[in-house]
Amino acid sequence: MKRHYSALFQPVCIGKLQIKNRLVVPPMGTLYCGSDGQVCERVIEYYQARAKGGFGLIIVEGTIVDPLGKGGPRQLCIWDDTFIPGFRRLVDCIHAEGVAVALQLMHAGRNARSDFLGGREPVAPSPIPGPVIQYVPKELTGEDIFRVVESFAQAARRAAEAGFDAIEIHGGHGYLVAEFMSEYANRRKDEYGGGFEGFVRFPVEIIRRIKELVGADYPVLFRISSEEGVPLGRTLEESVAVSRRLVDEGVDAIHASIGVYESSYLTMAPPTMEEGFNAVAAAAFKSAVSVPVIAVGRISDPRVAEQIITLGKADLVAIGRQSLADPEWPIKTAEDRADEIERCLSCNEGCLDYGWKDKPITCVQNPGLGMEREYASAGSAQPVNVLVAGGGPAGLEAARTAALWGHKVTLFEKETFLGGQAIAASVPPSKDILKEVMLSRAKALERLGVEINLGKELTPQAIRIISPDVLIIATGSKPLLPDLPGIAQRNVATAWDVLKGEPVGDRIVVMGGGLVGCETADYLSDNGRNVTIIEMRREVAVDMSPASRYFMFRRLKKRGVKIFTSTIVKAIIDDGVVISSGNGEQTIESVDTIVLASGAEPVNGLASGTLGLVPRIYIVGDADRPGKLLQATQQAAEIARSL
Repeated sequence: MKRHYSALFQPVCIGKLQIKNRLVVPPMGTLYCGSDGQVCERVIEYYQARAKGGFGLIIVEGTIVDPLGKGGPRQLCIWDDTFIPGFRRLVDCIHAEGVAVALQLMHAGRNARSDFLGGREPVAPSPIPGPVIQYVPKELTGEDIFRVVESFAQAARRAAEAGFDAIEIHGGHGYLVAEFMSEYANRRKDEYGGGFEGFVRFPVEIIRRIKELVGADYPVLFRISSEEGVPLGRTLEESVAVSRRLVDEGVDAIHASIGVYESSYLTMAPPTMEEGFNAVAAAAFKSAVSVPVIAVGRISDPRVAEQIITLGKADLVAIGRQSLADPEWPIKTAEDRADEIERCLSCNEGCLDYGWKDKPITCVQNPGLGMEREYASAGSAQPVNVLVAGGGPAGLEAARTAALWGHKVTLFEKETFLGGQAIAASVPPSKDILKEVMLSRAKALERLGVEINLGKELTPQAIRIISPDVLIIATGSKPLLPDLPGIAQRNVATAWDVLKGEPVGDRIVVMGGGLVGCETADYLSDNGRNVTIIEMRREVAVDMSPASRYFMFRRLKKRGVKIFTSTIVKAIIDDGVVISSGNGEQTIESVDTIVLASGAEPVNGLASGTLGLVPRIYIVGDADRPGKLLQATQQAAEIARSL
């Protein structure tokens, strides 16, 4: 077997624990368990798939050590011995694949929510509300602190009894342990605050008690945010000093993350941020401590991962969101099949954004995420002839999933290329990676033997000749043109046409401040245009991922893009637009091009022309209802699985 990435597949030790390679699945909340916090089959199947995929170490998602530490409705819990049997089953399944497994122990602190605590108050070092959750927490007393320290230690004891090879203390992202270590959340004047020794006292006591309870040789990892990125938050230099002290107390590895809730645009790094951006911080820890360091932060390219190891920036690399998109990343990398990897888009739509909404995570690139058992049965269906109209994201996903389930699939696309609206969507700054939506599925269709007809629009006549059992209509949508005076003027263009290359002038008004409008404004201002956005709602880009939104706003502000909210366009005139807001009516003049980004409407006329021609007809994606990429691919996959 050839290995171009040999450094990634060398064994490494954390304490006395030997790990077969340098690849780690970091702890990521799945929300797959029930409200009781018990391990369920869905959780086991999710982790088992990543173990089979070849990772060396899996760190199971943040698991709550205390009833007052719950930050979500479906988080794993380990505050009682009744949780041990479920975790033992999980550990056994991971060990069966020759993979080491650790359990992350966490307490959400002031980021817990009272609706998940039975109405009780969240707790924290100081009664300072977090800027995002905004509950005022109860300040922990000395007796409370002793109890929470014991909760962490007893949770570690339970993890060891369940068979976990190690535990990780969650000391990052602004949760309770991190709160104690930073003036951002800790304004105490007693021995648990006031400076370095006070800040580290709480994690030091946890580490000492864990080692006392489970043994000095039991590996303890510590996750820490290298920089918190907020006023009064820890800097990299301070975090390195903290880590050095914690290693002296017995920590066996440092897991170098970044950010807190308020700076989650760093933790949730969108495509704007280069791959492996946080490895610089990992290198700072590695130069300061004598234990292994895990690098994390938008690592999906095997070349980036290999370089982090070969340059000595870290000892292990965490493949987080990428492991959601493709659990077989290690196997494909080891076997020189990196071109087959389903690349993570760093879009955050189905994973982090769903998590914020308390919904079980999913993935644009991997509809089988969280449905591993169902996808294991792919290919078992009674084959039927499936005809797909449209080669955009929904059509490609419908064709891929139907072919996976063993059906004979034929796809028609009227354009001479695949991708549909994903092609235009990949044009704005930092969006080039969206081409992977098309590229990965096109490769899969080739491997699966799907017949693809490009430059051929599917017609009722062609359908009569083909005589399929199933027709899936994925013909997309078209721009919605508002009923507005002047809408037919020559200086009016749609956002989609602009992103496809239609010429525009220098002074632009974009009508619509949703995702499409803002990304079009981002693209135009990046190309030197003077841009104004008009949006009727009070905010713009509300349908964007928060991390991507943060960086886009920075770019728009830097380029001087003007944004009018709570404003409507009354009319388009020869060289401008008439707008109306709470300040009355006014005219924006000297406008060269008005760009429409005011929504979309389905294109599904094929449906009415094929009634009676095909036994089963389904409409998916924007052809059914215009929406986001994730919803289109999910719907298409669900229908294709059900055939």
